[in-house]
Amino acid sequence: MGSHEPSESIRGLPADLAGAVLITGLVNVAVFAPVIRETPLRVLFGLAFVLFVPGYVVVAALFPEREGSGVDGVDRLSLSVVASVIVVPVVGLVMNVTPWGIRLGPTLAAVSLVTLALIVVAARRRRAVPPAERFRVPYRERIRQGTTAVRPNGIGDLALTLSLAVAVVLAVGAVGFAIADHHAGYGPDLGEDDGFSAISLVDSDGDLVTNESEIAELEPGTAESVFVGIDNHEDEPRSYTVVALEQELDDEGTVADERELERFDLAVDDGETETYEHELEPTTEEDVQFVWLLYPEEVPEEPSTDSAEAHVSLTVSDEETDE
Repeated sequence: MGSHEPSESIRGLPADLAGAVLITGLVNVAVFAPVIRETPLRVLFGLAFVLFVPGYVVVAALFPEREGSGVDGVDRLSLSVVASVIVVPVVGLVMNVTPWGIRLGPTLAAVSLVTLALIVVAARRRRAVPPAERFRVPYRERIRQGTTAVRPNGIGDLALTLSLAVAVVLAVGAVGFAIADHHAGYGPDLGEDDGFSAISLVDSDGDLVTNESEIAELEPGTAESVFVGIDNHEDEPRSYTVVALEQELDDEGTVADERELERFDLAVDDGETETYEHELEPTTEEDVQFVWLLYPEEVPEEPSTDSAEAHVSLTVSDEETDE
């Protein structure tokens, strides 16, 4: 048995775990490489990775033994799919509370790092098991045997394998549909269209303002500083133009008149937020609304919320001033 071990490992790493490292590397190349990410390889490698690899290394870490754990090859296959369905969404939930959010690039990087960490754990646990009891994928034996007769208990295993294959196909179809739906909704390139730009009102520390009452009261003839934050999640540095408008509102809350206050440009690195301090001074005692329009490209002749990439507004009314 010991004579087989070196031939079925790559530089000390078991061959199946080395394969997991290889797939992890390939899927990152397929998603991030400028030319390859435009091809169908990104979807093929992405599906293979997300649906199987993270779960497989989890199972490998939990069950380093061969048969003593009671988990055979078919069980490992099915458990790997189930574990992947658990691991990947958990990583997504964690990413959702980070500044990067659930986006293709950062989420794939996080899943890849978790997978590589689990590979290290699985390799160490397997190495701690006596060589005769370690789990290994018998590649050579399978190649020599080729197609063999089904064992007495092989019919049940075959049925389970076929059922699992159907489940995997359905899962692949569901993920593929989700990718296609996302693809159709946001444009021709999944990797780039997964990004977004945002504009928001922030405080002097750069923290998001969720309640307009947190902003200093604005009164005619009195200038107050308002901070505007620009977020770039486009997977590349961007230069933005922000158009600031003052809109006078009638009694029904619709825009009766508006004027442009100023324009300012900001360069924002990918994954970063830049803050701009804007001094506001209402020009009328009527209800007004200040609007900031975000443009990552050329600004049209008549800027509006319909043409802007994103926008944020701040309403100042007589009631707020009286309070």
